Formats: sequence, structure tokens, C-alpha cells
Amino acid sequence: MPKRRIIKASDLSGIFIYQDPKKGTIYYDILSRKGYILTSSDVSTYTIYTAMLPLCLVLALMCVQLFRINYLAAAIIFLALYLIAAMWFRFTFFYKLPVAQRFKPVKKESVFLYMARGYSKQRLAILILLLLALSILMPFYARQEHFEGINLYAAYLLAAATFVGFIITVISLIIKNKNNY
Repeated sequence: MPKRRIIKASDLSGIFIYQDPKKGTIYYDILSRKGYILTSSDVSTYTIYTAMLPLCLVLALMCVQLFRINYLAAAIIFLALYLIAAMWFRFTFFYKLPVAQRFKPVKKESVFLYMARGYSKQRLAILILLLLALSILMPFYARQEHFEGINLYAAYLLAAATFVGFIITVISLIIKNKNNY
């Protein structure tokens, strides 16, 4: 059985995660404008919190397939699930963490540099291929299944968002090649 890797608070990264040399790992809450100190014992709970967005999205999309509801109802279900989960985590987890006094977040690097430094060339290339395939095939699928109204527009919107992700990934790969990250 493989040995389980223990994740420390200093290993965390993300949009609202900051590594402060004096205070340690800080989660910056944009609503309360406070920094909350994360310790290694808080990592497992924080990891569950970060999984809430994709989990709620998957649950909403499963409702589309299982119950044949339209995308507008699925969006409402997604929004409701995510708001409930976010508020629950906010009040039961984040607001009970110690506050980092006088913490000011520093400006982070762009998403292009983040992806260029964080992912290998092979991973970026595979991501490019998958995003391009999704952005091309999604409208074809919508037409083949005879989507109409909000469902058709939601499929086109999702394809457009996927295409934007494709462009971001291509730019990240170009930056990675240019700067040898």
C-alpha cells in the first residue's frame, strides 16, 4: 500500500492563500477583509472546502442528466448548493480560525505565469487539446440533441468559456517556452 503523503499548510496554494514568512499560511477572506491563519491541522478541512465548487457543479449537472431538468434550474440548484456550503464553511470553519492582525495581501502573479510555472509542458499541451476538443464538440452535441432555448444558449456559453480557457492555456504554454520555466 502506498504511503499517504501528509500535506502541510505551507504546501497550500490558491487565489486567496498567502504564505507569510512571519505568520505562516494565511487565507484572506475578501468579504470580511481579514486574514485567517491556517495550520497543518486545518489542511484537511480546507481541502474539503476547495472541493465544494466542483462538487456542487457535478451535482447540478447530474440533476440535468438524471431528472431531465433544464440548465437554468441546474444553475439555480448549483448556486443554492454552493451558497449553503460556503456559508456553512464560513461560519463553522473560517470564522473560528485565529485572525492575522494587520495582514495586507500582496499582489499575486497573473494566471498565465501561475500556469506556466506550475504545470509541465506536457500537461499544458494535453490541457490545450482537451479544451479545444470540448469547445468544438459542445456546440455540435447541443445541435445533435436538439437543444432549444436556455439549454442551447447555456451549451454555447459553456463552449465559449472553454475556448477562453484554451486561449489562456495556449498563452501560458508560450510563456513557458519563451522563459524556460
